[in-house]
Amino acid sequence: MNDQNRYAPPISGQRPIKRRGLLLGLHRSGLRRLTTIIGSAGYGKTSLAAQWHEMLVADEVRCLWISLEQEHCDQRQFLLTLLDALQPLLADDTGGLDAASMPVASLLSILTTRLRRIEQPLVLFLDDYHLAQTDATEALMAKILADRGLDHLKLVLISRSPPRFPLSALRLHGELKQIGVADLGFSDDEALEFFSDDRLGLNPEQIGALNRRTEGWAVALQMVRLLVHDNPHGEAVLASFDGSNVEMGNYLSEQVFAQLPDDIQQFLLKTAALPAFSRDLVAALFEGEASALLMDRLADHALPITLLAGEGGWMRSHPVFNAFLRQKALRQGFDTQSAVRRAARWFEVQGDFDQAVRHALSGGSADLAARIVERAGGWRRVYATTRGGTMLFQMISARAAGIDLDGFPLTTLGLSVVSAKAGQLEAANHYLSIAERAVGTLKAYAADLRVVKVLLSLYLDHWATSADLAALEDDLLKPEGMELIHRALALNMLSYNYLIRSDLERARHYGHLAIRTFRDGGADFGAMHLYTHIGQAAFFSGDAAGAEEAYDHLISEAQANIGPRSDLDAVGQVLKAELQSMRGDLSAAAAPLSWALPHLERHDTWFDLLAAGVMGQQRVLRLGGDVVGAHASIDRVRSTAKRRGFDRLIRLIDGECCGLLISTGDIEHAIRHAELSGFGRSVIQSDRLNTLQTHLRGTTPALLWTRIFLAEGKAERARDTLDWLMTRQSERPHLVRSLELQLLEIRILAAEGRKDAASACLCDLLMTMPLADYASLLQLEAADVPDLLRELSTCSQFPAVARQRLLHCLDRVRPADLAHVAPLAEMVAPGGDLTERERSVLSLLSAGLSNKEIGRRLDLSDNTIKFHLRNIFTKLNVSTRTAAVTTARDKGVLQR
Repeated sequence: MNDQNRYAPPISGQRPIKRRGLLLGLHRSGLRRLTTIIGSAGYGKTSLAAQWHEMLVADEVRCLWISLEQEHCDQRQFLLTLLDALQPLLADDTGGLDAASMPVASLLSILTTRLRRIEQPLVLFLDDYHLAQTDATEALMAKILADRGLDHLKLVLISRSPPRFPLSALRLHGELKQIGVADLGFSDDEALEFFSDDRLGLNPEQIGALNRRTEGWAVALQMVRLLVHDNPHGEAVLASFDGSNVEMGNYLSEQVFAQLPDDIQQFLLKTAALPAFSRDLVAALFEGEASALLMDRLADHALPITLLAGEGGWMRSHPVFNAFLRQKALRQGFDTQSAVRRAARWFEVQGDFDQAVRHALSGGSADLAARIVERAGGWRRVYATTRGGTMLFQMISARAAGIDLDGFPLTTLGLSVVSAKAGQLEAANHYLSIAERAVGTLKAYAADLRVVKVLLSLYLDHWATSADLAALEDDLLKPEGMELIHRALALNMLSYNYLIRSDLERARHYGHLAIRTFRDGGADFGAMHLYTHIGQAAFFSGDAAGAEEAYDHLISEAQANIGPRSDLDAVGQVLKAELQSMRGDLSAAAAPLSWALPHLERHDTWFDLLAAGVMGQQRVLRLGGDVVGAHASIDRVRSTAKRRGFDRLIRLIDGECCGLLISTGDIEHAIRHAELSGFGRSVIQSDRLNTLQTHLRGTTPALLWTRIFLAEGKAERARDTLDWLMTRQSERPHLVRSLELQLLEIRILAAEGRKDAASACLCDLLMTMPLADYASLLQLEAADVPDLLRELSTCSQFPAVARQRLLHCLDRVRPADLAHVAPLAEMVAPGGDLTERERSVLSLLSAGLSNKEIGRRLDLSDNTIKFHLRNIFTKLNVSTRTAAVTTARDKGVLQR
């Protein structure tokens, strides 16, 4: 090496990637007394430092670069090299040095004297500092940094291990800048630039996925680039690349692992199968503090190991490094799986059941995972904590074939519940039948089976019998009591079942009890569900303010605890939109319905929620004059109803379709559709189909034909039909239905020529009912109803206050407010609410990976990947993998 290049950064044979973000950060922070760039081999430390060196030289800052070697462990050699590097900056100094006769203290004195003669700032880069790092050289560095006369000297240490001399004073005075592994990783944009060679044939999605998997580790990306360049099947390289790859494994073995002390090597191999580790976990697994103490020394070697955020001092290895360690541990005969299973039991004792189950499954014991969930309460874990425990059962479901479920009835009931919540009704019934068989010999679980069966009736859209409800109430009264979440779910089911029977006071009573009980059991996730029942009971009772308060509670808690646009957020938005559409706040209702209703059609839902969404969206579209959109909405929801097996929902939308035809004057087709869909003349007087107590929403045959007869001008037949309907009711209809019935009565009275009676009936309605909160009923009853009501209110005996109330109600509904709301085609645009996991699956799908390869990348089973693909196909309205990728790109879900 000639003198000119002796103290300059090494010249790379490749075009380096410009680390613009890091360089900008270094520029903004300014020169510090000490800057450390610390990372394990292959993180691009030297490349970054060289780019910074170049930038500083361009800004006319004096810089020196020294590449240290093993010989610099000697203090004298270390100091002589520093003095030699300074020589070009001190041209007037001609004196030589007798290194053999001069002590270290004298050499240090000469060095500091010469450094003081340099008045301008000087940045000294020490590359491969770890090669010279001994207690002796560290002591020299500490003395140089402690000398206030050398403040103009700025040191940059580029090393695989951090300095061990004290840093607190430098940190306190803002004179320390630290760059570590987390900073050195490539961003996605830098990775794209790194793979910019068109000959490699990699698309941005593949590169982004690779960069996330390697966490931006430069050497791993470089290894992939070389392998892809030399391999005609580049995508196969991407699919299989990790630390078990031969080339990458050799690099890690030579450059990282082999450099470590034996006890550190043994520690890494023993813990290789653990996703993460902490001192407490390590001490528990390996029976003593010796292994735990080794964790303190890991930082001395700048390994590709990350300190995780949060409490407990948890660490994890870089995924590529971890794959290498796993392979090496396997070859050396380490029993890493038993350590993972012991870790599962440790997490169980700590109460972290998610991690306990993950470790049990990772340790190859699905039975252990099921036993952990069983001991934790089984199905109760679905509702436990703030976010719920559905993930537990999703993990177990993927391995259910290898579990003797007969031995875990509570866990099996949980699998049934979670399957139902995901719309997988065949699986829900399958698990329920296994649990029933097991409970047949374990009578202690009969009450658990009972409450879960009633819960499943909600998702399967089956009616729980009166005997079922009586049994739940008996369970609540048993002297031995029930576990809190069990009791809360029983109260929940009573609240729901009394709601759908229009026993609204009992529904609210049991709902409030259930909320308090769930909260007492620490199950906020379960408590949130009760706002759906309490809110609906208030809505149908005429307490719109109480309903809105319940829905707002649900929305705010769901967004805070689970996340915006989560299942429960969508539930709250749909129910609130039903209330808003009924008030006439059409634009306020349309906005959330545009995403929340399609979300519910694909996720955790039951009949009443979809019915609320359908009715709300029909009001918005019909009052906004979008008849085509209203029909399209009906068609879409009918498809959902058939897929989920919700016969009641099919019947409700068939009734709405008939009503839509009547509203547009197409009476003949309304009659034809009624006959075809089970609303024909033959069932006008069916007691079962016309029981208003069990029809919270929508129409019934008698109500529908009352409107048809009125539209045909057959007032007498309309009267007979309505009178028959009223005489057959054993209970008073809920308030919303009562408003509807009174409007029909007013129409019939007017059609009969009894205007005074109609006017009196209208006055009573306005003065005794909270009509302003249900104003849309006036507009939707029939096209001529608003004019009829205005006419009836002009009667001289009609009270002025009642007339003002009427006009206020009619003015509440403003279709013009919908001008800024997205049309229906945008409301149901596919792909808008793919989950992060589904986007990850779709990204890998676009790279041409198979289900098995995607599962390996994401650490998911084949069945789970199939589940995600089904959801993606549904959301994108496609049926093939190619169509999914194409549609996603067209919609902007994937970049081209």
